[in-house]
Amino acid sequence: MNSNPSHTLLKGGTLLLHEEHGRVIPRKADLLIRDDRIARIDDDIQPPAASKIIDCAGHLISPGFIDTHRHLWQTQQKGLHCDQILLDYYHSGNLASSHYEPNDAFCGVLGSCMEAIDAGTTTVVDHAHVNYSFNHKMDNFKKLAKEQPFGPNGRVRLGFAMDTMFVQAKVLRDAFIEAREHGAQLLTSHLTKLSMMDNMPSAVTTLHDNGLLGSDTLLSHANNITKEELLWIEVAGAHLSSTPMSELQMGHGHPICLEADFLPLSSIGTDSNSINTSSIPVQANTALQITRARQMAKNITDGTWDGSIGPRAEDAFNLGTVLGARAIGLGDEIGSLTVGKKADIVIFQGQSPTMVLASDRDPVAAIILHSSVRDVQTVIVDGIIRKENGSLCPIVVPTDVTQHAETSSSRNEVLEWKDVANLLSDSRLRLEAVKSEIYEEDAARNGLIRSFLEAMAGNLS
Repeated sequence: MNSNPSHTLLKGGTLLLHEEHGRVIPRKADLLIRDDRIARIDDDIQPPAASKIIDCAGHLISPGFIDTHRHLWQTQQKGLHCDQILLDYYHSGNLASSHYEPNDAFCGVLGSCMEAIDAGTTTVVDHAHVNYSFNHKMDNFKKLAKEQPFGPNGRVRLGFAMDTMFVQAKVLRDAFIEAREHGAQLLTSHLTKLSMMDNMPSAVTTLHDNGLLGSDTLLSHANNITKEELLWIEVAGAHLSSTPMSELQMGHGHPICLEADFLPLSSIGTDSNSINTSSIPVQANTALQITRARQMAKNITDGTWDGSIGPRAEDAFNLGTVLGARAIGLGDEIGSLTVGKKADIVIFQGQSPTMVLASDRDPVAAIILHSSVRDVQTVIVDGIIRKENGSLCPIVVPTDVTQHAETSSSRNEVLEWKDVANLLSDSRLRLEAVKSEIYEEDAARNGLIRSFLEAMAGNLS
């Protein structure tokens, strides 16, 4: 609930502070929050009157994590995709949006946001493809553009997500130009290159050829792009988002975010909580170890020896903090514990069975290689405590939202996590009932394969 005092003092913890070039310097100090901003960092801060004081002795204080690619609406599909590749996900997951009603979307997004907060994520880029049609999407986008930004302190900002696959060049150009004219702060698209699409132009090629790449462009995945395509991205000032766990499962290829040529342009996301964990540290750890393994495997294949480990834990940590902020154009607002920036902060338990000793020796390694969601003690978003003492705080659903969602309707409603879990369960049961009446799995999969083959044939001709 939003009853935070104007000042919150984090007392006696180990702060993970960034230097100019991304080096992380642990420092035992106090941090003072005033409203939604970091007001002061010092060795011993005396609390202003009526401050909330959080004892952080033995704890690690990190910037909040930034998830730069996520489909928030898909919570109701959790557990569905464990043994599926991308082709299966397209029809069982992506196209399931056709069964969604507004209340289902509300529940899915709410559940996903709370799960992200539970894991220490404070900023999410929502690639929202729960849409009925292109025209419906654009009409709604224009309406929202006039009303942005949303929430206290402009907490929700408008972006634009559109994929290039199967889209005519003129439609794509018009949509991107219109999105920019209406104030979209970030434009994002999947950059997925699979063998089944090998003869189709990639998203980066399509955007480059149509003059649409820019510093406001975020491309997701990018596992198999060419050196020429990477150069286009660099010259345009665009950025990449890697989602390691889903990419490894779904057949995209190896995550590229920690490879030397890609790291400066990269960030990290979770893709969907229906597929894998919402923990950015776990995603970053996955990318770290698979990149190291690939380097070692190349040495074995080449019969060479390289004494270096490859990317460092600090590189992985930065993907979810300073690099993530830079990728979405918010480097001056979030991503590091800096006076004047947003108070988006995660406090890790430093003395749990998983974190003990590691948190003293190397706090960054403790978070990336040892931590779990259990170790996330407190999460502060925009100066508001959203998780405290290891538990999610209740949330307030405003009246204008409850009128569109099947909660209470006529008043602001306070929801605890158990209430949200019940809403999600009811929504999932409704969606499964609808799906069972109209959906045949094999027919959907075969139809999707046929449409891909037809599109590829059309492109070749």
